[in-house]
Amino acid sequence: MVLNWIHAKDYTMDTLLLLDRWVIRYWMRECKPYNTAGRDYRADMGKALSRYPHVSHYCKRKAPECAEFVDAVLSLVPESLSLEEARAAETAILEYHQSFVVYAYPEVMEEVNYIRCWRPERLYDLVDLAGRIVLDVGAGTGRLAFAAAPLAKRVYASEPCDVMREYMRDRIQREGIANMKVLDGVATDLAFEDNTFDVVMAGHVVGDDFDRELGEMIRVTKPGGWLVCCNGDDEFKREEPNRELVERGFAFVRYESSEGGIIYNYRKQVVKE
Repeated sequence: MVLNWIHAKDYTMDTLLLLDRWVIRYWMRECKPYNTAGRDYRADMGKALSRYPHVSHYCKRKAPECAEFVDAVLSLVPESLSLEEARAAETAILEYHQSFVVYAYPEVMEEVNYIRCWRPERLYDLVDLAGRIVLDVGAGTGRLAFAAAPLAKRVYASEPCDVMREYMRDRIQREGIANMKVLDGVATDLAFEDNTFDVVMAGHVVGDDFDRELGEMIRVTKPGGWLVCCNGDDEFKREEPNRELVERGFAFVRYESSEGGIIYNYRKQVVKE
């Protein structure tokens, strides 16, 4: 799927100064590098960073495990590098990582269509939230958590990105929401006791490691509780539901989004012995 969430030319590598260690590590060590259309990821990263020594310093200090990579790509930069070449490389890197760039700018993320066009009724159609204790995993800007708060007894929003956590906390304070709390955490390592929640929900989170992600979500869900994967609205024409989730016992709801895309949402009741 080709995302069109940002205009990469409107951003700079200073974006990395707003991102967390795990994101820097992904950019520098874990992502699948491109090497197509005359562009090479490592060469582009070196050219992009060459204009921002303070960003290189930050990345090496924030994520020491990436220091060797940073030094290596900077060593590839030709002395004859022009400003235009450096800027083209920078734009290519930011375009490639646009789904992470928006993590630095929650107000921009809120305008991405899958959040902007989504309606809380999509969540309410999946699960009864009244009086429930709810966890939103990988909450982002809080699309699901804020939708759940008016109905639930208590809502916890787990989010690994500091900028997003602070964005949600500001909104909680601004709107006087008394039953919602924001915490750090990733889907594969949730900071909660076993059997804590009536509903554990996520959107656009599950899929990198089904066993670990769903294992943790099930662990913190009460027997008889619900797992919910409630996606946002977009323009992509999906031809079928996620086979992995269906094979793992999730029921699905299909609908056409306001953007014209075909959306599948999922739910599963947790049974424990």
